[in-house]
Amino acid sequence: MVKYERSSSKNMRINSKLMKSDERATFELRALYQQYGYTQFKMGKFEEYELYVRNKDFIASDSIITFNDAGGKLMALKPDLTLSIVKNYHHVPGYVEKIYYSENIYRASKSVHSYKEILQTGLECMGDIDLYHICEVTLLAAKSLAAISSDYVLEISHMGLIKALLHPLEDEIKEKIVKCIGEKNLHEIHEICHAHTIDHHIERSLEVLVSTYGNYRKVISELKKLNLTNGAKEALDELDTICSVLAANKLARNINIDFSIVNDMTYYSGVLYKGFVNGIPTSILSGGQYDKLMERMGKKAGALGFAVYLDSLDRLEPYEKMYDFDVVFLYDEDSDISQVLREAKAIRDSGSTVLVEKEIPGKLTYRSLMKIENGEVRILERND
Repeated sequence: MVKYERSSSKNMRINSKLMKSDERATFELRALYQQYGYTQFKMGKFEEYELYVRNKDFIASDSIITFNDAGGKLMALKPDLTLSIVKNYHHVPGYVEKIYYSENIYRASKSVHSYKEILQTGLECMGDIDLYHICEVTLLAAKSLAAISSDYVLEISHMGLIKALLHPLEDEIKEKIVKCIGEKNLHEIHEICHAHTIDHHIERSLEVLVSTYGNYRKVISELKKLNLTNGAKEALDELDTICSVLAANKLARNINIDFSIVNDMTYYSGVLYKGFVNGIPTSILSGGQYDKLMERMGKKAGALGFAVYLDSLDRLEPYEKMYDFDVVFLYDEDSDISQVLREAKAIRDSGSTVLVEKEIPGKLTYRSLMKIENGEVRILERND
């Protein structure tokens, strides 16, 4: 029997690159979330359509695939997972439920603009959450992007700060200004402020909020110079603490603060995320703190989380395999099948991939060609 050295853990990690990008990302993200104490949440593919009608502004897509079940009830293929998770959540005072998922959703894809089954991996943290949980989830958002590519950016915003700044204003004006913040439309913000004689301290704060972007130390330093309300100061201090935790984990260079990341104030109440990796023009991670959604759905708890959209990962430069298999192992009619199985197992146990055939495969490439003849294993070809 030919002897093979067992592959090291490093080699086993290299072999994981034989997976497709989304498969490899799913594998690594699951391991990451389990390491932090999150347990897997499994769910079905269907949900009552009424759930999405009641919360249509929360869903990123207006296009939902619907059908009538056997009883005539209108159902939908899930375009979102968070709503289903919240629907099934039961609050236990003093307890925080930490779950992760890896499930398919069904919506119009950003990349191909047609309905697509999209693999989505993410996590939710629900219950009596505090600053620790917010820091932990933000850290995991950054680590999730790092697991996909070292060339990434996590952009962070805070709806609590925006909400505190806009608190004295009427709801209709708030909505207009939030839209302008998302568009970085400073000119229209000034027009709205002048038209409604909004306090100049609020106008100045909004100006800094929109025009300041990037390194968290620079942005927070600029905002601390402003005449902020106590609520705005609390939100800013929270953001400062979150970013300091990321810096302590050597992630600061991949973090930007960008207040143009906004969401509906009827759902979101705190930190918001968008994540990008070089090579993909759209965000692949989004999420944030959605205490208001919990409240709307009758849940007495806070919550935050994020989702990683894996359908765009095929845009990243694919892993170039030199060979389809490490070893092609040939046998013939006279070979001892038990020996063939033993030899092939020894190769696989070494961490290599092996294809067992009677003939040399036509279009496949391999590192080594081996054959068993008269009970002996011979190496016929090496392509190292």
